[in-house]
Amino acid sequence: MTDITYHSVFQKEFQDLVELKKALGFEYTAEAAAFKRIDAFFTQSSLLEKRISKELCDVWYRKRTYESVNNQSHRISAMRVFSRYLNDIGGYSKNTILSYRDTLKLLLRYIGMEKEISLRAFQTKDFHRDLIIEFLEWYRKNGASSSAANQRLVAIKTFADYAQLECISPLLEISGIKAKKSAAKEVAFLSVEQMSELINKPDVNTPTGFRHRVILTLLYDSGCRVQELCDLTVADFFLNTNSTVRLHGKGNKFRTVVISDETANLLKGYISRYLSNALGTQPLVTNRYHQKIDRDGIRYIINKYVIEVRKSTLSFPEKIHCHMFRHSKAMHMLEAGINIVYIRDFLGHEDISTTMIYVRTDNRLKNEAINKLAPKVRNETDLPDWNKDKNLMDFLNSLK
Repeated sequence: MTDITYHSVFQKEFQDLVELKKALGFEYTAEAAAFKRIDAFFTQSSLLEKRISKELCDVWYRKRTYESVNNQSHRISAMRVFSRYLNDIGGYSKNTILSYRDTLKLLLRYIGMEKEISLRAFQTKDFHRDLIIEFLEWYRKNGASSSAANQRLVAIKTFADYAQLECISPLLEISGIKAKKSAAKEVAFLSVEQMSELINKPDVNTPTGFRHRVILTLLYDSGCRVQELCDLTVADFFLNTNSTVRLHGKGNKFRTVVISDETANLLKGYISRYLSNALGTQPLVTNRYHQKIDRDGIRYIINKYVIEVRKSTLSFPEKIHCHMFRHSKAMHMLEAGINIVYIRDFLGHEDISTTMIYVRTDNRLKNEAINKLAPKVRNETDLPDWNKDKNLMDFLNSLK
Protein backbone atom coordinates (compact mmCIF):
# COMPACT_ATOMS: atom_id res chain seq x y z
CA MET A 1 0.00 0.00 0.00
CA THR A 2 1.04 3.66 -0.38
CA ASP A 3 2.75 5.23 2.61
CA ILE A 4 0.36 8.19 2.44
CA THR A 5 -2.43 8.04 5.00
CA TYR A 6 -5.92 9.33 4.25
CA HIS A 7 -8.46 10.30 6.90
CA SER A 8 -11.80 11.16 5.27
CA VAL A 9 -14.72 8.78 4.71
CA PHE A 10 -13.11 7.96 1.36
CA GLN A 11 -9.79 6.80 2.83
CA LYS A 12 -10.16 3.20 1.58
CA GLU A 13 -11.28 4.35 -1.89
CA PHE A 14 -8.25 6.66 -2.18
CA GLN A 15 -5.87 3.86 -1.23
CA ASP A 16 -7.54 1.36 -3.57
CA LEU A 17 -7.38 3.77 -6.52
CA VAL A 18 -3.70 4.57 -5.95
CA GLU A 19 -2.89 0.85 -5.72
CA LEU A 20 -4.94 0.13 -8.85
CA LYS A 21 -3.11 2.75 -10.89
CA LYS A 22 0.21 1.55 -9.48
CA ALA A 23 -0.59 -2.06 -10.47
CA LEU A 24 -1.54 -0.99 -14.00
CA GLY A 25 1.74 0.83 -14.44
CA PHE A 26 0.46 4.42 -14.25
CA GLU A 27 2.36 7.27 -12.64
CA TYR A 28 0.71 7.49 -9.24
CA THR A 29 3.04 9.50 -6.97
CA ALA A 30 1.78 12.92 -8.01
CA GLU A 31 -1.85 11.81 -7.92
CA ALA A 32 -1.39 10.27 -4.47
CA ALA A 33 -0.34 13.68 -3.21
CA ALA A 34 -3.25 15.32 -5.02
CA PHE A 35 -5.64 12.81 -3.47
CA LYS A 36 -4.14 13.68 -0.09
CA ARG A 37 -5.20 17.31 -0.59
CA ILE A 38 -8.67 16.24 -1.68
CA ASP A 39 -8.85 14.00 1.38
CA ALA A 40 -8.01 16.97 3.63
CA PHE A 41 -10.66 19.04 1.83
CA PHE A 42 -13.32 16.37 2.46
CA THR A 43 -12.28 16.15 6.12
CA GLN A 44 -12.51 19.94 6.56
CA SER A 45 -15.91 19.89 4.84
CA SER A 46 -17.13 17.34 7.46
CA LEU A 47 -18.23 14.99 4.70
CA LEU A 48 -19.95 12.00 6.33
CA GLU A 49 -21.52 10.02 3.45
CA LYS A 50 -19.69 8.48 0.52
CA ARG A 51 -21.14 10.77 -2.10
CA ILE A 52 -19.52 13.65 -3.96
CA SER A 53 -22.02 16.27 -5.01
CA LYS A 54 -21.61 18.67 -7.95
CA GLU A 55 -21.69 21.59 -5.53
CA LEU A 56 -18.77 20.17 -3.55
CA CYS A 57 -16.75 19.68 -6.75
CA ASP A 58 -17.46 23.29 -7.77
CA VAL A 59 -16.10 24.51 -4.44
CA TRP A 60 -12.96 22.45 -5.00
CA TYR A 61 -12.52 23.69 -8.57
CA ARG A 62 -12.84 27.35 -7.43
CA LYS A 63 -10.49 26.84 -4.48
CA ARG A 64 -7.85 29.63 -4.41
CA THR A 65 -4.34 28.37 -3.76
CA TYR A 66 -0.84 29.69 -4.33
CA GLU A 67 0.04 27.22 -7.04
CA SER A 68 0.96 27.25 -10.69
CA VAL A 69 -1.53 26.83 -13.51
CA ASN A 70 -0.24 23.31 -14.14
CA ASN A 71 -0.72 22.33 -10.49
CA GLN A 72 -4.24 23.77 -10.49
CA SER A 73 -5.05 21.76 -13.61
CA HIS A 74 -3.63 18.61 -12.03
CA ARG A 75 -5.61 19.18 -8.83
CA ILE A 76 -8.87 19.53 -10.80
CA SER A 77 -8.01 16.48 -12.92
CA ALA A 78 -7.38 14.41 -9.79
CA MET A 79 -10.88 15.17 -8.47
CA ARG A 80 -12.43 14.18 -11.80
CA VAL A 81 -10.46 10.91 -11.88
CA PHE A 82 -11.52 10.04 -8.33
CA SER A 83 -15.20 10.90 -8.96
CA ARG A 84 -15.23 8.73 -12.08
CA TYR A 85 -13.57 5.89 -10.17
CA LEU A 86 -16.31 6.00 -7.51
CA ASN A 87 -19.06 5.87 -10.15
CA ASP A 88 -17.45 3.23 -12.36
CA ILE A 89 -14.78 0.99 -10.85
CA GLY A 90 -15.86 1.56 -7.26
CA GLY A 91 -19.34 0.27 -8.05
CA TYR A 92 -18.16 -3.29 -8.57
CA SER A 93 -18.28 -5.89 -5.82
CA LYS A 94 -15.08 -7.31 -4.33
CA ASN A 95 -15.56 -10.66 -6.09
CA THR A 96 -16.01 -8.97 -9.47
CA ILE A 97 -12.82 -6.97 -9.02
CA LEU A 98 -10.92 -10.13 -8.04
CA SER A 99 -12.27 -11.88 -11.14
CA TYR A 100 -11.12 -8.97 -13.32
CA ARG A 101 -7.71 -9.02 -11.61
CA ASP A 102 -7.30 -12.73 -12.38
CA THR A 103 -8.20 -12.10 -16.02
CA LEU A 104 -5.52 -9.44 -16.41
CA LYS A 105 -2.97 -11.71 -14.69
CA LEU A 106 -3.86 -14.51 -17.15
CA LEU A 107 -3.50 -12.10 -20.07
CA LEU A 108 -0.08 -10.92 -18.84
CA ARG A 109 1.00 -14.55 -18.42
CA TYR A 110 -0.09 -15.28 -22.00
CA ILE A 111 1.79 -12.24 -23.33
CA GLY A 112 4.98 -13.11 -21.45
CA MET A 113 5.06 -16.91 -21.67
CA GLU A 114 3.14 -17.79 -24.85
CA LYS A 115 3.87 -14.75 -27.04
CA GLU A 116 7.35 -14.38 -25.48
CA ILE A 117 6.98 -10.61 -25.33
CA SER A 118 8.75 -8.81 -22.51
CA LEU A 119 6.21 -6.98 -20.39
CA ARG A 120 8.60 -4.04 -20.16
CA ALA A 121 8.62 -3.84 -23.96
CA PHE A 122 4.83 -4.30 -24.26
CA GLN A 123 3.22 -1.03 -25.38
CA THR A 124 -0.31 0.25 -25.80
CA LYS A 125 -0.18 -0.23 -29.58
CA ASP A 126 0.41 -3.96 -28.95
CA PHE A 127 -2.87 -4.23 -27.03
CA HIS A 128 -5.11 -4.88 -30.03
CA ARG A 129 -8.03 -7.00 -31.23
CA ASP A 130 -5.97 -9.86 -32.72
CA LEU A 131 -4.02 -10.33 -29.49
CA ILE A 132 -7.21 -10.67 -27.42
CA ILE A 133 -8.78 -13.13 -29.89
CA GLU A 134 -5.60 -15.24 -29.81
CA PHE A 135 -5.60 -15.11 -26.01
CA LEU A 136 -9.21 -16.33 -25.83
CA GLU A 137 -8.49 -19.18 -28.26
CA TRP A 138 -5.45 -20.18 -26.16
CA TYR A 139 -7.61 -20.08 -23.04
CA ARG A 140 -10.22 -22.41 -24.60
CA LYS A 141 -7.58 -24.83 -25.89
CA ASN A 142 -6.25 -25.16 -22.34
CA GLY A 143 -9.56 -26.56 -21.13
CA ALA A 144 -11.70 -23.50 -20.45
CA SER A 145 -15.34 -23.54 -21.54
CA SER A 146 -16.81 -20.93 -23.86
CA SER A 147 -18.77 -19.39 -21.00
CA ALA A 148 -15.55 -19.01 -18.96
CA ALA A 149 -13.81 -17.41 -21.94
CA ASN A 150 -16.76 -15.03 -22.34
CA GLN A 151 -16.33 -13.94 -18.70
CA ARG A 152 -12.67 -13.18 -19.40
CA LEU A 153 -13.70 -11.17 -22.46
CA VAL A 154 -16.08 -9.06 -20.36
CA ALA A 155 -13.23 -8.22 -17.99
CA ILE A 156 -10.89 -7.27 -20.84
CA LYS A 157 -13.56 -5.08 -22.44
CA THR A 158 -14.07 -3.33 -19.10
CA PHE A 159 -10.34 -2.69 -18.87
CA ALA A 160 -10.30 -1.39 -22.46
CA ASP A 161 -13.13 1.03 -21.64
CA TYR A 162 -11.24 2.21 -18.56
CA ALA A 163 -8.06 2.59 -20.63
CA GLN A 164 -9.88 4.82 -23.09
CA LEU A 165 -11.08 7.02 -20.24
CA GLU A 166 -7.47 7.29 -19.07
CA CYS A 167 -6.52 8.49 -22.58
CA ILE A 168 -4.22 5.54 -23.18
CA SER A 169 -5.43 4.67 -26.64
CA PRO A 170 -8.65 4.31 -28.65
CA LEU A 171 -9.39 0.63 -27.97
CA LEU A 172 -12.77 0.42 -29.68
CA GLU A 173 -11.76 -2.66 -31.68
CA ILE A 174 -11.44 -4.71 -28.49
CA SER A 175 -14.84 -3.53 -27.28
CA GLY A 176 -16.30 -4.84 -30.53
CA ILE A 177 -15.18 -8.47 -30.04
CA LYS A 178 -18.24 -10.69 -29.84
CA ALA A 179 -18.63 -13.45 -27.28
CA LYS A 180 -18.94 -17.01 -28.61
CA LYS A 181 -22.09 -18.96 -28.01
CA SER A 182 -21.71 -21.60 -25.34
CA ALA A 183 -23.79 -24.74 -24.99
CA ALA A 184 -26.18 -24.72 -22.06
CA LYS A 185 -24.91 -26.91 -19.26
CA GLU A 186 -27.09 -29.64 -17.82
CA VAL A 187 -28.10 -28.90 -14.24
CA ALA A 188 -26.55 -31.56 -11.99
CA PHE A 189 -28.19 -32.21 -8.63
CA LEU A 190 -28.52 -34.82 -5.90
CA SER A 191 -31.70 -36.54 -4.77
CA VAL A 192 -33.10 -35.80 -1.32
CA GLU A 193 -31.76 -39.13 -0.05
CA GLN A 194 -28.28 -38.55 -1.50
CA MET A 195 -28.08 -35.04 -0.06
CA SER A 196 -29.17 -36.28 3.37
CA GLU A 197 -26.53 -39.00 3.29
CA LEU A 198 -23.78 -36.52 2.45
CA ILE A 199 -24.81 -33.86 4.98
CA ASN A 200 -25.03 -36.36 7.83
CA LYS A 201 -21.63 -37.91 7.16
CA PRO A 202 -19.54 -35.56 9.38
CA ASP A 203 -19.25 -36.66 13.02
CA VAL A 204 -20.78 -33.91 15.21
CA ASN A 205 -19.08 -35.36 18.29
CA THR A 206 -15.81 -33.73 17.21
CA PRO A 207 -15.23 -29.96 16.76
CA THR A 208 -14.07 -30.45 13.16
CA GLY A 209 -16.99 -32.72 12.28
CA PHE A 210 -19.48 -30.30 13.88
CA ARG A 211 -18.08 -27.41 11.85
CA HIS A 212 -18.19 -29.46 8.66
CA ARG A 213 -21.81 -30.51 9.35
CA VAL A 214 -22.74 -26.82 9.74
CA ILE A 215 -21.03 -25.95 6.44
CA LEU A 216 -22.72 -28.71 4.41
CA THR A 217 -26.12 -28.11 6.01
CA LEU A 218 -26.08 -24.35 5.42
CA LEU A 219 -24.81 -24.74 1.88
CA TYR A 220 -27.90 -26.81 1.08
CA ASP A 221 -30.63 -25.43 3.36
CA SER A 222 -30.02 -21.74 2.63
CA GLY A 223 -29.35 -22.29 -1.08
CA CYS A 224 -26.42 -19.88 -0.77
CA ARG A 225 -23.52 -19.46 -3.14
CA VAL A 226 -20.20 -20.68 -1.79
CA GLN A 227 -18.81 -17.13 -1.42
CA GLU A 228 -21.96 -16.10 0.44
CA LEU A 229 -21.27 -18.89 2.91
CA CYS A 230 -17.64 -17.80 3.33
CA ASP A 231 -18.78 -14.25 4.11
CA LEU A 232 -21.32 -15.22 6.81
CA THR A 233 -20.80 -13.75 10.28
CA VAL A 234 -22.42 -14.56 13.61
CA ALA A 235 -24.60 -11.43 13.34
CA ASP A 236 -26.14 -12.61 10.05
CA PHE A 237 -28.38 -15.14 11.83
CA PHE A 238 -31.73 -14.71 13.57
CA LEU A 239 -32.32 -17.98 15.41
CA ASN A 240 -35.80 -17.89 16.87
CA THR A 241 -39.27 -18.53 15.54
CA ASN A 242 -38.99 -18.44 11.75
CA SER A 243 -35.19 -18.48 11.80
CA THR A 244 -33.45 -16.62 8.98
CA VAL A 245 -29.99 -15.91 7.59
CA ARG A 246 -28.91 -12.71 5.83
CA LEU A 247 -26.80 -13.38 2.73
CA HIS A 248 -24.49 -10.93 0.97
CA GLY A 249 -24.96 -11.82 -2.68
CA LYS A 250 -23.79 -10.68 -6.09
CA GLY A 251 -23.56 -6.98 -6.83
CA ASN A 252 -23.35 -6.11 -3.11
CA LYS A 253 -27.02 -7.04 -2.72
CA PHE A 254 -28.39 -8.57 0.47
CA ARG A 255 -31.27 -11.01 0.84
CA THR A 256 -32.79 -12.76 3.82
CA VAL A 257 -33.84 -16.41 3.52
CA VAL A 258 -35.67 -18.72 5.89
CA ILE A 259 -33.87 -21.80 7.22
CA SER A 260 -35.44 -24.94 8.67
CA ASP A 261 -35.89 -25.56 12.40
CA GLU A 262 -33.40 -28.45 12.21
CA THR A 263 -30.75 -26.17 10.74
CA ALA A 264 -31.52 -23.47 13.31
CA ASN A 265 -31.07 -25.97 16.16
CA LEU A 266 -27.79 -27.15 14.66
CA LEU A 267 -26.55 -23.56 14.49
CA LYS A 268 -27.65 -22.80 18.05
CA GLY A 269 -25.65 -25.76 19.30
CA TYR A 270 -22.63 -24.79 17.22
CA ILE A 271 -22.64 -21.13 18.30
CA SER A 272 -23.26 -21.91 21.98
CA ARG A 273 -20.48 -24.51 22.01
CA TYR A 274 -17.78 -22.78 19.97
CA LEU A 275 -18.76 -19.11 19.47
CA SER A 276 -20.51 -18.14 22.71
CA ASN A 277 -18.16 -15.16 23.29
CA ALA A 278 -17.73 -14.21 19.63
CA LEU A 279 -18.37 -10.72 18.29
CA GLY A 280 -21.09 -10.27 15.71
CA THR A 281 -18.50 -9.53 13.02
CA GLN A 282 -16.64 -12.81 13.54
CA PRO A 283 -16.92 -15.34 10.68
CA LEU A 284 -19.35 -18.16 11.38
CA VAL A 285 -17.04 -20.85 9.99
CA THR A 286 -13.26 -20.77 9.93
CA ASN A 287 -10.52 -23.07 8.73
CA ARG A 288 -8.26 -25.07 11.01
CA TYR A 289 -6.03 -22.00 11.44
CA HIS A 290 -9.04 -20.07 12.81
CA GLN A 291 -9.11 -17.78 9.79
CA LYS A 292 -12.02 -17.03 7.48
CA ILE A 293 -12.67 -20.06 5.29
CA ASP A 294 -12.38 -19.72 1.51
CA ARG A 295 -13.82 -21.54 -1.51
CA ASP A 296 -10.95 -23.98 -1.73
CA GLY A 297 -11.48 -24.96 1.89
CA ILE A 298 -15.16 -25.70 1.34
CA ARG A 299 -14.37 -27.62 -1.85
CA TYR A 300 -11.92 -29.74 0.13
CA ILE A 301 -14.53 -30.49 2.81
CA ILE A 302 -17.11 -31.57 0.24
CA ASN A 303 -14.66 -33.86 -1.56
CA LYS A 304 -13.58 -35.40 1.74
CA TYR A 305 -17.08 -36.59 2.61
CA VAL A 306 -17.95 -37.57 -0.96
CA ILE A 307 -15.02 -40.00 -0.81
CA GLU A 308 -16.29 -41.38 2.51
CA VAL A 309 -19.84 -41.84 1.21
CA ARG A 310 -18.59 -43.64 -1.91
CA LYS A 311 -16.81 -46.22 0.25
CA SER A 312 -20.20 -47.65 1.16
CA THR A 313 -22.31 -46.38 -1.76
CA LEU A 314 -20.55 -46.81 -5.10
CA SER A 315 -23.53 -45.40 -7.01
CA PHE A 316 -23.05 -42.02 -5.31
CA PRO A 317 -21.77 -39.38 -7.81
CA GLU A 318 -17.99 -39.05 -7.78
CA LYS A 319 -17.76 -35.34 -8.58
CA ILE A 320 -19.80 -32.98 -6.41
CA HIS A 321 -19.13 -29.25 -6.75
CA CYS A 322 -20.21 -26.53 -4.33
CA HIS A 323 -22.92 -25.14 -6.61
CA MET A 324 -24.58 -28.56 -6.79
CA PHE A 325 -25.94 -27.99 -3.27
CA ARG A 326 -27.70 -24.87 -4.54
CA HIS A 327 -29.00 -26.69 -7.63
CA SER A 328 -30.27 -29.54 -5.44
CA LYS A 329 -32.12 -27.18 -3.11
CA ALA A 330 -33.82 -25.47 -6.05
CA MET A 331 -34.86 -28.79 -7.62
CA HIS A 332 -36.21 -30.14 -4.32
CA MET A 333 -38.22 -26.92 -3.78
CA LEU A 334 -39.67 -27.28 -7.26
CA GLU A 335 -40.54 -30.94 -6.65
CA ALA A 336 -42.30 -29.88 -3.44
CA GLY A 337 -44.61 -27.66 -5.49
CA ILE A 338 -43.15 -24.31 -4.38
CA ASN A 339 -43.89 -21.43 -6.75
CA ILE A 340 -41.06 -20.58 -9.15
CA VAL A 341 -41.28 -16.88 -8.20
CA TYR A 342 -40.48 -17.69 -4.56
CA ILE A 343 -37.61 -19.93 -5.68
CA ARG A 344 -36.22 -17.02 -7.72
CA ASP A 345 -36.27 -14.73 -4.66
CA PHE A 346 -34.86 -17.47 -2.45
CA LEU A 347 -31.87 -17.97 -4.77
CA GLY A 348 -31.37 -14.24 -5.33
CA HIS A 349 -31.83 -14.28 -9.10
CA GLU A 350 -32.56 -10.91 -10.70
CA ASP A 351 -34.29 -12.42 -13.72
CA ILE A 352 -36.75 -15.31 -13.44
CA SER A 353 -35.42 -16.69 -16.75
CA THR A 354 -32.32 -17.77 -14.78
CA THR A 355 -34.52 -19.75 -12.40
CA MET A 356 -36.42 -21.37 -15.27
CA ILE A 357 -33.49 -23.73 -15.94
CA TYR A 358 -34.75 -25.81 -13.01
CA VAL A 359 -38.21 -26.07 -14.55
CA ARG A 360 -36.67 -27.33 -17.80
CA THR A 361 -34.60 -29.86 -15.84
CA ASP A 362 -37.47 -31.27 -13.76
CA ASN A 363 -38.35 -34.61 -15.42
CA ARG A 364 -41.26 -35.04 -13.02
CA LEU A 365 -43.04 -32.05 -14.56
CA LYS A 366 -42.23 -33.32 -18.04
CA ASN A 367 -43.60 -36.76 -17.18
CA GLU A 368 -46.84 -35.29 -15.82
CA ALA A 369 -47.29 -33.23 -18.99
CA ILE A 370 -46.61 -36.24 -21.26
CA ASN A 371 -49.08 -38.43 -19.35
CA LYS A 372 -51.80 -35.78 -19.60
CA LEU A 373 -51.40 -35.71 -23.39
CA ALA A 374 -50.94 -39.46 -23.85
CA PRO A 375 -53.44 -41.27 -26.13
CA LYS A 376 -56.15 -43.18 -24.29
CA VAL A 377 -55.06 -46.77 -25.05
CA ARG A 378 -57.32 -49.48 -23.63
CA ASN A 379 -55.55 -51.99 -21.39
CA GLU A 380 -55.15 -55.50 -22.76
CA THR A 381 -57.16 -56.93 -19.87
CA ASP A 382 -60.22 -55.05 -21.16
CA LEU A 383 -60.11 -56.79 -24.57
CA PRO A 384 -62.44 -59.85 -25.16
CA ASP A 385 -60.83 -63.31 -24.94
CA TRP A 386 -61.58 -65.02 -28.31
CA ASN A 387 -60.71 -68.44 -26.77
CA LYS A 388 -63.99 -68.26 -24.83
CA ASP A 389 -66.12 -67.63 -27.94
CA LYS A 390 -67.56 -71.18 -28.66
CA ASN A 391 -69.32 -70.22 -31.93
CA LEU A 392 -66.11 -68.69 -33.30
CA MET A 393 -64.13 -71.81 -32.38
CA ASP A 394 -66.70 -74.08 -34.04
CA PHE A 395 -66.61 -71.98 -37.17
CA LEU A 396 -62.81 -72.09 -37.37
CA ASN A 397 -62.77 -75.90 -36.78
CA SER A 398 -65.23 -76.42 -39.64
CA LEU A 399 -62.87 -74.95 -42.16
CA LYS A 400 -61.12 -77.71 -44.23
